[in-house]
Amino acid sequence: MSFQKYLGILILALLAPSKIKAYGDQSHYRLFLQSDQALQTISSQLVTQAIELVDYVVEDLLVVDSQNSVLLGYLDRFDAFTAVNANYTEEKLNAFYDVVGDYLDSGDPLRTSSIETQLVALCLQRNGFDRWKRTVQTRTAQLQKLIYRKLKKHLESIDKEDRLAVERRWRRILTRGGPRRLQKLREFVKWLGNFRD
Repeated sequence: MSFQKYLGILILALLAPSKIKAYGDQSHYRLFLQSDQALQTISSQLVTQAIELVDYVVEDLLVVDSQNSVLLGYLDRFDAFTAVNANYTEEKLNAFYDVVGDYLDSGDPLRTSSIETQLVALCLQRNGFDRWKRTVQTRTAQLQKLIYRKLKKHLESIDKEDRLAVERRWRRILTRGGPRRLQKLREFVKWLGNFRD
């Protein structure tokens, strides 16, 4: 074999890893974009539904007792939720979670003896809060499956060390406790976008 052929093989061997790495980077970026877009779409839909729910709850609370200082405090917080810029879906969802967090994480929304808490819980239930909560859970589970399917394909294109890091980070989403699952997915997708940049 001539020197030129050896040189040609050597150049090809040196170029191959960079092409593989470039393919992995494109795959990583595409996965991040698709996941982020799906997350934004679902978040936007959930925000729209939550605003609708809050509008009805606010009407109910005003009818129930518009002079009660505790209920007025809830109304102010709902106003703060709806006032957040519509483009910031993550911020709006978090604001909504802050207002009704007690009910989101509670098995029994009527567990406290406060009449105001009970009234807010009843207004939320009457206007479909439980249905909204099930929608969040269903759409989040669908999104998680979608991301994981794409993630499995992506993991085949990266080296073992990076694969272990991504898998370890993904497992955090599956553990109970800590932030809610939608928030965990959001954090994972954000982390994925910054991973190995």
